[in-house]
Amino acid sequence: MLRKYIHKILKKQHYWRTMNFDELSEVYVNMLLRGISIGMAGIFVPIYLVKLDFTVTQILMVYAFYFSARVGLDFVAAHSVARYGPKHTLIVGQVFQALSTLLFLTLPQFHWPVWLLGMIWGCAASFFFIAFDVDFSKIKHKKHGGKELGYEQIMEKIGAVIGPLLGGLVATVFGAQYIFLISLILMFAGGWFLLRTKEPTRLRQTLSYRDFPVHTIFRSNILPAIGLNLENTLCIVLWPLYLGLFVVTDGSVFAKVGILASVSVAMSLIGTYAIGSLIDKRYGRKLLRAGASGNAVLHFVRPFISTYPVAMGASLINEVITVGYRMPFVKGFYDTADDFPGHRIVYISIVQGMSSFAKATMWWLLVIVSGGIGAHTTLTTGFIVAGLASLLIMTEKFKALDANIR
Repeated sequence: MLRKYIHKILKKQHYWRTMNFDELSEVYVNMLLRGISIGMAGIFVPIYLVKLDFTVTQILMVYAFYFSARVGLDFVAAHSVARYGPKHTLIVGQVFQALSTLLFLTLPQFHWPVWLLGMIWGCAASFFFIAFDVDFSKIKHKKHGGKELGYEQIMEKIGAVIGPLLGGLVATVFGAQYIFLISLILMFAGGWFLLRTKEPTRLRQTLSYRDFPVHTIFRSNILPAIGLNLENTLCIVLWPLYLGLFVVTDGSVFAKVGILASVSVAMSLIGTYAIGSLIDKRYGRKLLRAGASGNAVLHFVRPFISTYPVAMGASLINEVITVGYRMPFVKGFYDTADDFPGHRIVYISIVQGMSSFAKATMWWLLVIVSGGIGAHTTLTTGFIVAGLASLLIMTEKFKALDANIR
């Protein structure tokens, strides 16, 4: 029913699609449900661990193991996509996500080690993101990919509006561990929709990394991707942790952080489709550079925020400008994958794998730093790195964002 409703509403908006809208609508439904699921659980993980008396160092170690697992598993997931297809690989990711959710759900009873929490979670992420990037980059429309990316982001953000509100309510009324249970159900529901149509890629492929020209994309693609991924992960982990430790310290932390996250994402929805259209009209690079530079300034300011209203304002600004640089970047990334026929999976896994290596290195450095300095100084260091990473995003050289290409 949900898929039919979304299909009915959005199909007429995709006038350029004379066929194959079913595949795209499946992606939209999956991202809506995944957005709710991740919105419910993802942003609350650092606060949840604080409430279970985890130290800042232990929390950082969970994410360090998460990204360490992804370094190798990004390539394992790539081989799975090549052999079985992105949709079936996404299902594997959902299974690992279910296992990860169960670990967090039962953490108060079984006190699972941080390496297990992080590595199972990392498995889920590798099998999801590699597969999703291959899937969407394959089925997107060449000339209207910006608009389609806009709709995909809208679906994800609608879920991200609902998720934190629902998660905050559940955590406040029933207990924080129950947000993981509902998140698990939604994750499986999203995965079920993906198997309604056939795989978009050829199956039983053999990947060859030896012949791929990595040196031609290192400065133009890989370095800015490292910047984007570093900034993104540092922000989505350290900001809720900062709020839980230094801004909202009472029993209403789950509710207030949930409201803050939902309102912020709701604001970004206003401009998401418009930005997608501007990207298709070749304004992507201007949007990217304006958003990335503004985001850098915002990260440098975060450590000085100490009140909830100011935190709300910072989150609102962050969500709006993040859309401005992230959507053009992702559009350029997906279009570049089209430039490597027969090597799409290799290209995506190399960029993601090297990004995971950079993220793992940074999170382990933060773990080391946190052992000798206070929590506030540790998080401040992370925000400074996130600001510098935002500036690195502007070094991209995606051909798809060149204004003179029509």
